[in-house]
Amino acid sequence: MLTKLNVVFFRVRSFFKKFAQNYKNDTMGIGNIFHAFQPKDKIFFVLFEKVTENLVAMSEEFNNGIKDFDLNDDTMLKKMSDYEHKNDELTHEIFVELGKNFITPFDREDIHTLATGLDDIADYIYASTKYIFLYKSPEMKAYSDFSLLIHKACLEIQIAMKNLKGFKNMEQVKEACIKVNSIENIADDLLSNSMVELFETNDAINIIKVSSVLNYLEVVTDKAEDVANTIENIMIKYA
Repeated sequence: MLTKLNVVFFRVRSFFKKFAQNYKNDTMGIGNIFHAFQPKDKIFFVLFEKVTENLVAMSEEFNNGIKDFDLNDDTMLKKMSDYEHKNDELTHEIFVELGKNFITPFDREDIHTLATGLDDIADYIYASTKYIFLYKSPEMKAYSDFSLLIHKACLEIQIAMKNLKGFKNMEQVKEACIKVNSIENIADDLLSNSMVELFETNDAINIIKVSSVLNYLEVVTDKAEDVANTIENIMIKYA
């Protein structure tokens, strides 16, 4: 009887040893499955904060560059390209984490929408800069007005994302999103007024160049509003 019990004991012990070893060495199976189910709230918020930090730095550089604009110096364009590439890398990191983890701080679809929206802001800031240089577009006061609005919108998005973490400071999130919406409304009016002023010049080539840039700049504020709306939707779901 004792011998049989010993055999059973050693077999059970052997099984658990093998299980533990497999769990330790497993790169595709149960080890990763258990890991995937561990909460990963922090990594997503960390990455989103990095994205918003990058956008704030990018928009500040853009605003300063427009103020001291020199068509013969493409340093500003190179900087915008670097910021845009960095944003792409951070967005890719978010998507990788989304694929690796089952448990997320909020809906996977919302994470994807938010990451894509933030990346769109960087894309259109870069596009605006590129077309200013490509078209050799003459400087307009509206460019400076838009660049300041874009920077303010990025700052408010950063505030919203920081306060969204933990869903504790929802009033600050709400206020920041409202400010972004207000900025977009101001940008709409700025575009309309600038177009009226532009068409009074009767310079067809100049009208085509400048109107294209103005539309790109206005789209940046549209994308910022889209992000604010996404954040508000998340807030409504989880606050």
